[in-house]
Parts: sequence; structure tokens; C-alpha cells
Amino acid sequence: MTKEPKLATEKQPRGGNVDLVYSTLRDDILELRRAPGEVLDEAEIAATFGLSRSPVREAIVRLTAEGLAEALKNRGAVVSRLDIETLPAYFDAQTLLFRLTSRLAAQRGGPLAAARLQRIQDRHETIVAARDANGVILSNRQFHLEIAAIGGNRYYQDWLGGILDQGQRIMRLYVRLHDEAVPTDQLSFHHALIDAIARKDVDAADRAAAADAQIVRDEISRQISAGAALTVPL
Repeated sequence: MTKEPKLATEKQPRGGNVDLVYSTLRDDILELRRAPGEVLDEAEIAATFGLSRSPVREAIVRLTAEGLAEALKNRGAVVSRLDIETLPAYFDAQTLLFRLTSRLAAQRGGPLAAARLQRIQDRHETIVAARDANGVILSNRQFHLEIAAIGGNRYYQDWLGGILDQGQRIMRLYVRLHDEAVPTDQLSFHHALIDAIARKDVDAADRAAAADAQIVRDEISRQISAGAALTVPL
């Protein structure tokens, strides 16, 4: 059951209409109100928002770029599927990029870079305390992309952004497993990363990044092994 969107007005600029449709669909996908594999019917969505199909199509293109939707040849688009069999490969890729970007950040970092990262972490912890699930996902993404930016390799930064985008629903499931509240002890590896980057300790950054990536992997894998439904059809 999707939530009722705010209807667009004629005075709203085109870009605002695209943003409205995009943000509503994105929330519905992340909150699992639109199930994996569900068709994103442009005509139905346009009618719901009181818009033409053009801004809806643009919004779906943005969702596809984030890995939240899949384009089908001559058949529109569907919500991206969550496939249990592909999760190990996803987690392997995420762990590798966390470690690579963290090692580079430690090589190029120092106190000023660590201070920037600490400010992001402070905001992240405020969002965690507020139990804002979607905010947690976005601020965690910002934290890791800042590490990649400190490292200075644009390709790694782009690849990591794509991996984090594709893993948004996995992170949403992880937060849901904790009743919308991420345990504060699981934030310790972020602090270890900040410290390693401040001291330019490459090996310590590598260890902290690997441990941070392992948290979500372990919890999701444990739920799957236990036969839990994870509250979503995978």
C-alpha cells in the first residue's frame, strides 16, 4: 500500500515535479511499500500525482541510476529485485571498496580530513538517535563517500557511490532489524576510521573498514540462515 503523495500544483516548476515523484517513489521502495519486481506504471503514477508522464519517466530514470529500479526492454520499469543469491557478491564488492577507499584516505588524510569526517559522524549519530531510518542510510552513505573523497580516486568514489545506492534496501532491512535504532556500539568502527585517518595509519584504517562492512553482512546473513523472512519478499 503506497502512501498518498502530495499532489503537484500547476505553479510548481518541472524540476520540482520530478523531485516530488522521485522522492515519493524512492521512499516507497526503501520502506518496502513497493515490492521488489513491482511494475512502475508510468500512467498510473502520473495519474496519482496529477502530472504528465514526462516527470514520472525522469524520476524513474533517476531511480534506475541508483539501482532501485530496473528498465525492461519495451516494457517500462520495475522495482529492482532483491536476490539472496547475489548478496555475497554484493558484500564482497562493498567490503573491497570500503577497504580500498579507507587505505587511500589514511595515506592522504590527517587531522583536517579527520575533522571533516568527524562533523559528518556527529550528524550521523544525531540522526541515529532520532531513529530516522532513511536519514541513517543517507548519512552513512555520506560518511563513506567522504572517506573516498579524502582518498582522492574519483573512480573508486563513483564505484562506491553505486554500490551504496544499490545497497540502500539492504541497509533499510538492517535498520529495521533493530527496530529503527542502530546500536551505538556498532558505530565504534566509524570512530576507529576517523582516528586512523587522523593518524595516517593505513593498516588501522583497513581493519576498521573491514570490520564496519562486516556488521551488516553478518546480521543479514544470520537472518537468512535462520530462515527469517526479513519482512520483504526477496
